Amino acid sequence: MHRFLFEVHFMVRVTYIWHDCFLVETPSASLVFDYWLDGDALPAKMPREVADLPSDKPLYIFVSHGHKDHYNPAIFGWASRFADIRYVVSHDVSKRIRHILSPTSVYSGPKVSPERVWCLRRNESASDGRVSVFALPSTDIGNSYMVEVDGIRIFHAGDLNAWHWKDESTHEEINKAMGDYRACLRDVEAMLHNRAADAACSCSPDVIDYCFFPVDSRIGTDYFDGAQMLLRRIDVRRFFPMHIAVDLDPETLQRRREDAMRVELYANPDRGEVIPLLTPHSSYTDPE
Repeated sequence: MHRFLFEVHFMVRVTYIWHDCFLVETPSASLVFDYWLDGDALPAKMPREVADLPSDKPLYIFVSHGHKDHYNPAIFGWASRFADIRYVVSHDVSKRIRHILSPTSVYSGPKVSPERVWCLRRNESASDGRVSVFALPSTDIGNSYMVEVDGIRIFHAGDLNAWHWKDESTHEEINKAMGDYRACLRDVEAMLHNRAADAACSCSPDVIDYCFFPVDSRIGTDYFDGAQMLLRRIDVRRFFPMHIAVDLDPETLQRRREDAMRVELYANPDRGEVIPLLTPHSSYTDPE
């Protein structure tokens, strides 16, 4: 497979935690996406990879939506460990955490200042000068996220995918699912074009540097369609398959992992690289 070449003047490390959860470390910030369980498939107050981060380095926690395999309220307890922490949550999650953000609520668990939380609807954005976040649509509830930090662009799809279930759906249902997915891809492309026109943006034009996207064989026939379509429409330099750990049975989990690693089914042979980090605690580090 051709490796897309580009200059890297800093180190970026990506660590797979579980399912859709990845830790991305850049020079100026650490980012955690869709924490649910830790790498041992058990609930945890904090994954060890996060616990080992410097407490004074800025930490951003992203929640794409409130489904149980994407959101664990334990993340709000992490605020006591990190001096500079921010949460980015979808609108459906924001309605479920009012008691955590309210200083007057009777809730006795960990609370977080509302100033530390960005609640974003689709097509909204936020920035603090270090990290810029753009909430994009999904074919499920909640958001997908485009994130810019240190001159790189990260896309975490959440549950955005071509959920067509061809083996059990009607022709009309399949057509609708594919139409909805194509519409979401158009929004991603439009966002990239808009950022390319912004003179203040330091990221490469029309490029996603790190993309985290579902390759979930529970869909059945052509389970890889969503990934394949994205990689042929959008310039992605590093692609990480995800969403394979819903089934906790070891045999089923291994089969899902093997299906996701069949990169020849969806990778673009002319550009980019697929990096299947599907073993918990495994990591990928770009050169300095």
